[in-house]
Amino acid sequence: MKKIMGLIGMMIALIALTGCIPEGDAKTITSTGTATMTALPDEAEVYIAVETLEKSAQLSKDKNAAIVDKIYAALYKESIPRENIETQYFNIYEEFDWTEDGQKSKGFKTVHTLNVKTNNFNSIGDIIDASVDSGATSIQSIQFILSDAMQKVLKKDALKEASADARGKAEAIAEGLNAEIGSIVAVSDLEYNYGPYRYLESAVASSDTAMLTKTEISPGKLDVTASVEVTFEIE
Repeated sequence: MKKIMGLIGMMIALIALTGCIPEGDAKTITSTGTATMTALPDEAEVYIAVETLEKSAQLSKDKNAAIVDKIYAALYKESIPRENIETQYFNIYEEFDWTEDGQKSKGFKTVHTLNVKTNNFNSIGDIIDASVDSGATSIQSIQFILSDAMQKVLKKDALKEASADARGKAEAIAEGLNAEIGSIVAVSDLEYNYGPYRYLESAVASSDTAMLTKTEISPGKLDVTASVEVTFEIE
């Protein structure tokens, strides 16, 4: 029993000192590689909200639907295809005022949020103008994103750089131990991520929004990150 405990103690000490984990008769090094790349977005999403408040849910819904239909028609005139417009959120609920005497119904509110996609950044102002002129209540946000096709390309490049980084770290560790890395034992794709660039948050459909449509919008670059974990045999 003492001999077994002694062997376990030696193994723990080896791992703590060298970062090497014995696998059977083989010794290994595990390293994590990371990579960060920058890219310009190639798509934009405009989030448009329509809110209506009426005495009944039916009236509220019908009024909201009429405004949304006008927005669709206006966007079609701006050459936005139907498949690029979709409902992001829809809800009907009773809204209340709270007073000392308790709650008092204000009526029924319908909220309908549309997500409009475009790869022509010059058309964003026209999308906002057409929506506001047709009765949109607010422009909730404008987000610049990477298309699925662009993401696939960047993911491959980022993972390739992260893998090279993992190998470089493992080689440095092995050199410090007067050893060399050998065959790959295991590889794990830990992370791939990027965050959209948000240009605008919750602008009320007003003269402020109109001013925005006359301004040239230049999206910032997006950071794309990836990380991998690689285990190598050492010789």
